[in-house]
Amino acid sequence: MKQPLLLLASLLLVSTAQAQFGVKAGANYATLSKENKSSNYIHPKGRVGYQVGVFYEQKLAGRFSLVPEVQFSRQQLDAEVVRFNFPAEDYYAQYQLKLSYLAIPVMLQTHFGKFYLEAGPQAGFLLAAREKGEERTLSYLSSYMGPDNTTYFDRSATADFRRFDVGICAGIGVKLPAGFAVGIRASTGLISIARDTQTTSDDNHLRNQVAQASVSYQLGG
Repeated sequence: MKQPLLLLASLLLVSTAQAQFGVKAGANYATLSKENKSSNYIHPKGRVGYQVGVFYEQKLAGRFSLVPEVQFSRQQLDAEVVRFNFPAEDYYAQYQLKLSYLAIPVMLQTHFGKFYLEAGPQAGFLLAAREKGEERTLSYLSSYMGPDNTTYFDRSATADFRRFDVGICAGIGVKLPAGFAVGIRASTGLISIARDTQTTSDDNHLRNQVAQASVSYQLGG
């Protein structure tokens, strides 16, 4: 009875040692790009967030590897919204937006000794969005020196954004001893994440822009 158990344990240890699975974590800097940069409706400003995930490296011919990943990415940014509606009310808002994505990049890596270059597509699934800040309206019929009409909010914004995103990624990294590695990566969205009804026609082309820095550990590395 002991011999089969020892054999099974040995096989598990060998398979783990040969596995190319890994884990990674790091910081990101996220913002939104606008198709109409002269628009005065929304002004995004990036903030630092984080991501954690797992990956699997499949060795290919020569110096190439295919590396699919699954990440949880918390992307944060500040936004200022200004909308002029003469002769109706003007609208102003300032808030922090948090976007939580399940990201699935599939990277093709090319290795040069300890260094590697990578590029590939990425799919993203919006898990949740939340905005916290303040907003106010100003009427041309009322005095700008009137009572404070500011409203403070902390609310879900998931319904304002599309659930699916797609983009492309590129990065560079270096392999370290004992299975560790460090890397930097940039990704850009290829489609707008804003629903058409959320913004004006000049501002409904908002695309994710994210830069990442991460540390990874690979089993059997």
